[in-house]
Order: sequence, then C-alpha cells, then structure tokens
Amino acid sequence: MEWWYGSTLEGCIVLTAVGFLTFVIWSKVLSYNIKLEKKTKIKQKQEELKARKKALEESLTVNGDLLESSKKKILGLRVKELSERLRSGALSPTKVLQAFQSKALAVDKETNSVCDFILEALDIAKHLETIPENQRGPLFGIPISVKECFLVKGYDSTVGLASLLFSPSKQDCEFVKHLKDLHAIPFCITNVSQLCFTINTSNPIYGQTHNPHNLALSPGGSSGGEGALIGGGGSILGIGTDIGGSLRIPAHVNGICSLRPTNGRLYMSGMRTSVGVGNKAVMNGIYSVNGFLSSCTDGLELAMRAMLSKSENMAQEDWRVVPLGWREDLFARQKKLRVGWYDYDGIFPAASACKRAVHDVVKLLEDDGHKVVQWTPPMLPEMLDTFNKIIFADGGRHTLDILTNEILDDSIKELTYKYRCPSWLKTFLRPIIGMFSKTLAFFFTAGPFSGSDAWTHNATMDTLIYQFTRLWQDAGLDVLICPGMVYPAFPPEHGHWLSGSALPGISYTAVYNLVRCPVGAVTVTRQGEENEDMTEELLRKDYMNRMVGEVARRADGCPVGVQVVGRHFQEETVLYAMKLIEQLKEASV
Repeated sequence: MEWWYGSTLEGCIVLTAVGFLTFVIWSKVLSYNIKLEKKTKIKQKQEELKARKKALEESLTVNGDLLESSKKKILGLRVKELSERLRSGALSPTKVLQAFQSKALAVDKETNSVCDFILEALDIAKHLETIPENQRGPLFGIPISVKECFLVKGYDSTVGLASLLFSPSKQDCEFVKHLKDLHAIPFCITNVSQLCFTINTSNPIYGQTHNPHNLALSPGGSSGGEGALIGGGGSILGIGTDIGGSLRIPAHVNGICSLRPTNGRLYMSGMRTSVGVGNKAVMNGIYSVNGFLSSCTDGLELAMRAMLSKSENMAQEDWRVVPLGWREDLFARQKKLRVGWYDYDGIFPAASACKRAVHDVVKLLEDDGHKVVQWTPPMLPEMLDTFNKIIFADGGRHTLDILTNEILDDSIKELTYKYRCPSWLKTFLRPIIGMFSKTLAFFFTAGPFSGSDAWTHNATMDTLIYQFTRLWQDAGLDVLICPGMVYPAFPPEHGHWLSGSALPGISYTAVYNLVRCPVGAVTVTRQGEENEDMTEELLRKDYMNRMVGEVARRADGCPVGVQVVGRHFQEETVLYAMKLIEQLKEASV
C-alpha cells in the first residue's frame, strides 16, 4: 500500500511538472507565433506606405522637380497671408495642398515624420474651390497635419500597436470633422511614440522620427511627428495631444509654437488613448488634452479663433467642452501685462540655454514696459510627485494588458520592467537607486495604489490646484514664464523612463497637466556653446542633473523655447503674450 501510495504521489508530481512545462512551452510558442504574425503585418504595412508615398511623389513631380518655384513661393508665406490669399481666391486650395504635400514628402525622407498621406485631401481641396467666397470658412484651404492617435475615417490609428493595424476608423472623430466643417484640409498623419507615453517619438510600426535641426536628436514626443514635420516646413498647422508635455516638448525642441488648452476648452474626445472612444480603462484625474501646433503664434490664433467660433457645437457633441467662445477682450489688450517667471522648479535645474531663454523674455518684456516679477509656485515638487502617483496608480496593470503579445518599442519595453518588478524587489532596490536619484527611486517604486490611496491622491491634487490658483490670484499675474523643458533637443535614448532622462524631461511641463490650465510654447533662442553652471551640490543631489548637462552639450544650434502659462480658460491671454514675445524677439534681432 505504501509502495502504491509513493508511486502514485511521484507519478502525480511528474505529471504536474510535465503539464506545467507543457503549458509554459505552449504559451511561449503561441506568443511567438502571434508576434511573428504581427511582425508580418508591420512589414506589410510598411511596404504599402512606401508604395503610397512613392506614388504620391510621382504625381506631384513636374519635370523631375518635386518642389518647383511656384510651390516654394506658397511655402514661404506666413499663415495669415496664406489664409487671406486662399479666402480671396488668389490661391487655390489644390495648389496650396500640393505644395505642402510635396514639402511634407521631402521632410519625411529626412525625419520619418509622416505615417501616411490622406489621399482624399485632393477631393476636399477641389470641392472647396466650388464654394463661393462669402461662404468660405475661417480655415478655408489650410492644410492640417494630424497626429496618428486621432481617428480619421479610412485610416489606421494604432498608437504604435500592431494589433490595431488594418483596422481603419469608420468615421472621423469630432475634432477632425469640425476642422473639415471649418474648411480646413487634413492632409497627412504624423508619427507618435508607442501608446503616446514617452517623450521620444518611436514605435515598432513607423520607426524613429528625427529632429529636423539635427537628425541625430529626437523631435520630442509624443507629438514628435507633428513637431518634426512643422519644424521642417512640411506643415503649417497641426493637431496633437498633451498629457504630460506632448504638445509643448515637440514645440520646444523643433523650434515651433504650440498651445495646450484648458481641459474642456476644445474637444476632449476623438483620439485613441483618451476619453469618449470606448476605452476599457481611463485614468482618473489627469486627461490627455487636444491642441494645436504651428510654425508661428498666428497659426495658433487662427486655429483657436476658428474652433471657438463654434463652441456651442463642440459642447453639444462633447459633454466635457465648456461652451465658451473666443474672448477678444483678453486678446486685444490695452493694459500692460503683469508677468511672473521662474527658471528652476526646485526639482531638476534647467540647462543654461533654457534658463537664458527665460531671462531673455523677462528682459524683452521689462524693456517694453510690462511689470515682471520673479514668482516660483512653492508646490511644484509636490505637484510633480502627485502627477506621477496618479499616472502610475494602477502599477501598469492596464498597460500590460494592452501590450500582451505586442512588439514593443525599447522605451516601452523598459517601462514594463518597472511594471513587472515584484513589490518585494522594488522595496529592496529603492534605497540603492535612491543613493543616485531619489526621484528615480520614487518613480520606480510608485504604484500600484489602493482605491483608498487613489482618493487621497485625488484630494492632494485638488488641494494643490486650489493653492496654486489662490497664490496666482494673490500675485495678480496675467501669465507665468518658465523653461520650455529642462534641456534642449536630446538623443532618442534619453526619452527612456529608467535608463534615460524622461523624468527631468517632463518636470517643467507635467505639473500644468495636473493643474489643467492653458500653456503655450514659443521658441525664443538657440542652444549655444555655453557652460552648464550646476554646482557640485546639485550634481551630487541627483545623477540625472548630470545627464541634463550631457544632453545640452550635444544640442548646439538647436532651438530653445519657453512656456507661457495662463489662468484657466484664458487661452486668449496666453496667445496674446506669446505673440508679444514673438514680436519683441523679432524686433530685437
């Protein structure tokens, strides 16, 4: 009996082991086959896009010249003059579209910024030419580039996930539809970081996008395709999104302008990774916001005036939108501004050129008679801390579910290491990582949090927003100037969360996603051969401070900008200040 019992027990153990091993092997084989299938889909998509771009280029080439003189003249126009000529009939929408298609193709060859071209754009342009002059919309004939995360009828919106390939959207999202109703022409789709979740633009489907000012550097992210295309002259106006700096960072590193509006000033729905599209999980408290990028502030003004002319329509189609139209009294100001500024957030010291950009703007405004005061919100470190707690509240559970059997970009792959690391190991590693960087140590061990913790973090966010707005009110500020980012354009690998320097990369931008107020980005200077003036104390405080200096030294000649922060629902004041800075800077040259 004992012999039988022992034999049976041993047999059960062997069978269990064999069964478990079979399950593991089968799971691995199944995962391998799924990934192999997705790699095949990616290759197929890449070949299709290559053929489509080649066919478009051939159709636009005249006597061997893609960019003949007539196209160059159109491309040389500023956005307001371009709009006036289109509306008056001096230029046709078709000619303008073809000029920007040609330039976008040329820029894409260098930067890999365009995922696809919207071929129906030509039909739209031809239709616009039949509309009488007195019925032409405010964006009549303006070509607009579209970030890949937006839903565009007949085109994929993958955010870099192979599982979403060959699943074209059945209809335009409200944002794109609204632009068409205003007589704009969406003409191309631009690259994004995978899941729109890193500050570098790269994904396994469309590859790495490059900065037009230095092809070895990143165009930022996640709206980096927009930044590179507009920065290279291939588009004059585009739409993107921002959850931690994704509109402002690409503007800063590519030498263009952008506006992240107040939550609810424009459509909040319509893109793959946000609200209103049926996602199974939505982050609580911090939402991605839709906004514009342009070659100059005039483009942002033109776009916002147009969109807000139909604010009631937006509010009816998206319950999160406030029906608040354009307020000319905030834009056509007579009084001088009262401006606050800071060049250090108390977390990561900005590179010298980024601080110099702030100081340049301060001097320009002071010389123009505006009241400028140094004002640093005291709660910035706690704001960034709370932002990270909310963003990573689920410990990556939903992200890992989405990424199951996906082909991963290196930056996202690195993030999964944090998500998959067991709690006991995180606890063990935290003090070791903290010896080099307390910020990275906190980030690495943040989440998952309980429902009770989530309530506490939400309360902290609420308190911080009220503290910030009350202090702002006491200071009597119209706008606040701060660095556009901690450093200028950076190498792609610095966009990684753990091995790179993404944490300092978002420290000056993400705090305003927590507060939800409007923020613009405007270019004011360039990185020069300047010394980084960080003290040994700061360098010892966090090893990431040393990385900031390393990045800056590699960005010689690249654009550098500032952020212009405003009060909630006062985008017009932000745009006024941005335009003023732009004009004062041009006059000083």
